[in-house]
Amino acid sequence: MKAVTTFVRNPNEHPLPPRMIISAPKTRGRPQVECRIRIASEDDAKIAARHEVPVSVLSADRVSDLGYPVRFPSELVIARSILSAVETPFRTIPFVSETAARDLRPEDHAVAMLRLDMIGARALVDRNPTWDRPYLARRVFEEHLEWPAAYVRFSDTLPQIPTVPDALDRERLERRLAKHRVRS
Repeated sequence: MKAVTTFVRNPNEHPLPPRMIISAPKTRGRPQVECRIRIASEDDAKIAARHEVPVSVLSADRVSDLGYPVRFPSELVIARSILSAVETPFRTIPFVSETAARDLRPEDHAVAMLRLDMIGARALVDRNPTWDRPYLARRVFEEHLEWPAAYVRFSDTLPQIPTVPDALDRERLERRLAKHRVRS
């Protein structure tokens, strides 16, 4: 059995652009207009976020601006609760928190990067010492990413993160982080 999620449009709401709306099949006895959302571009994701849909784009440019120079195709950060109600060609990163999925804080970029590139996530944490560390630790636990965070030794800067026996040793981690230093 597969759970299916749809959005119910309120007649008083300012609607999303028609190109982003996919009508869901009508079921008997349900007067609401159910629909799914199509997000085909980064601009569509921004429009959806402005309409309170919990989605954001994780782009290589933003990650590079935060101190980790990297190139990858943009990813869609989306609330797990609406994952089945959104059609997109983007690779998706599900978040438990709808608020974090809609409004990515810098710390949330590191949490999303734990799913893509653990070394990159650690580099972001090291290169941004002014980040809200308690918030970052809470988000790691909310997303159940304790093992990836422990593997790349988040516990060096976040004491709340447990240690694991198979974590990267400090020297090996430093060598891997050195490969991605920002060059002036």
